[in-house]
Amino acid sequence: MKKIWNKIMRFFNALSADKYLHFIVGLIVAAFFNIALGMEVCIAPVIVAGFIKEFIDEWRYSGADIADFAATVAGGAVIQLFVSLF
Repeated sequence: MKKIWNKIMRFFNALSADKYLHFIVGLIVAAFFNIALGMEVCIAPVIVAGFIKEFIDEWRYSGADIADFAATVAGGAVIQLFVSLF
């Protein structure tokens, strides 16, 4: 069990702070669209927002990061999972 825990902790320690921020933004966007606007499929705006953000990064800084997009969508997926279950 300790080996598994150590592997999990190494994975999370290897992530940059930027990925955590993308994850949190995905959570916030999905929660907003579900709570404030009552959308049942709140992952859709998260996907759109993540795509637009990475498109702008590619346009302005010549480098989109698929891992940033994935982190944003993962945050929205957590909220979507809770919406679907409850």
